[in-house]
Amino acid sequence: MYARLSGVLLPFLVIALAGVGVWGYQENQEKNSILIKAENQYQRAFHDLTYHINKLEEELSKSIVINSRGQRVPNMATIWRLSYAAQSDVGQLPLTLMPFNKTEEFLSNMADFSYQVAIRDLNENPLTEQEWSTLRELHKRARDIQKELDNVQSKVLAKNLRWMDVETALATEDKQMDNTIVDGFRTVDKRVGEYKELNWGTSITSIEQRKKDGIKNIKGKEISRTEAKQVALKFLGINDQSVNVEVDENGKGTEYSSYSVTIKKEDGDPIHLDVTKKGGHVVWLLNEREINQPSLSFNQAREKAMQFLRRHGYDAMEFSASDQYEQLAVFTAVHKQGDVRIYPDAVTVKVALDNGEVTGFQAEKYMLYHVKRDIAEPELTRKEALDKIHHKLNVRESRLSLIENGMGEEVLCYEFIGTMGNKTYRVFINASDGSEEEIEVLKDVRL
Repeated sequence: MYARLSGVLLPFLVIALAGVGVWGYQENQEKNSILIKAENQYQRAFHDLTYHINKLEEELSKSIVINSRGQRVPNMATIWRLSYAAQSDVGQLPLTLMPFNKTEEFLSNMADFSYQVAIRDLNENPLTEQEWSTLRELHKRARDIQKELDNVQSKVLAKNLRWMDVETALATEDKQMDNTIVDGFRTVDKRVGEYKELNWGTSITSIEQRKKDGIKNIKGKEISRTEAKQVALKFLGINDQSVNVEVDENGKGTEYSSYSVTIKKEDGDPIHLDVTKKGGHVVWLLNEREINQPSLSFNQAREKAMQFLRRHGYDAMEFSASDQYEQLAVFTAVHKQGDVRIYPDAVTVKVALDNGEVTGFQAEKYMLYHVKRDIAEPELTRKEALDKIHHKLNVRESRLSLIENGMGEEVLCYEFIGTMGNKTYRVFINASDGSEEEIEVLKDVRL
């Protein structure tokens, strides 16, 4: 009987074991595929960063010998574009646990400085001696950064180093691991931090001061690591107190004190949040889980994003922009005071289209700048402002909005959304003097 039973069951056991083996192999293959994809993205961002810094050094070297306005404007515009591109590259690298803010601040200030020069009338206001001195110093510093990054890149290629190991090294502070990449970036940031303070001009100084004032205005009492953990769990709606939570203080030299919180659930990828020490405000959230095939419409995702904002106390918000990246919907919302949109008070929400979960959130600007404002009445009428825009723009919407201009000042504007050809534009006209403050090309017109 046992022999017959064994003969019957044996084929089923063999099939079951084979099935488990195939399942395990497929799971391993999928995991490896995700890791390879992440590694490729990091490698691309790093090589893009070195390329943009190299081009930046090249353009800055040109800037100190240019002597005509015809060459100066496109040169400064290129420096502005490359500076922002380099900032974007840095943001795609796994450096969140390592202070790299000095270098990011340097790139940001260089972008703002070059933008201010590019947009002004250089016939009326040519470069001052101080600005020439700033340009020469920018070139010297960009050359230093270029050399350090080229050195890191050479070692990465020679040793076949992996960026996935950088995440592990930063998270565990593993001294045995080859931290060539981490050490290289720390060297860059340390060198930038040792430079003497540059004179960026009054407009850049006012932008920096505005951010410092915003940091001072962060409200609330200082919280502990344990309280930061509770804030993060509550923000995500996780009631299971046994879930694995790691809380680290952000590196010295960051602009404001905060905790980096990592939540690891058994059935999912880790979720990362930044929580301020003062007040326990969630600054950003990132859940890099794999997103499956969409089952929600874009409008359903939009409603999920608004519900999320209301649930977390972001009232009187209105969506100002939206986009879709494969299985992810991204929304930017701004505060509305009365009938006026307040663009500096912005938050970004990313919604997974497979189940409506919020997988990304960024609220630093709202945290720093949100206050009740005294908004004066516009000096121009809507019709007067409308006369200032291009006559071929077919205007579909208009409203009053408060924006931050290139000088770091808040200005009341008439906002017009219209179409020309197959493109949609957003134009901001100063409500006091009728000047054209800003023009945007909108990718999505559903909001």
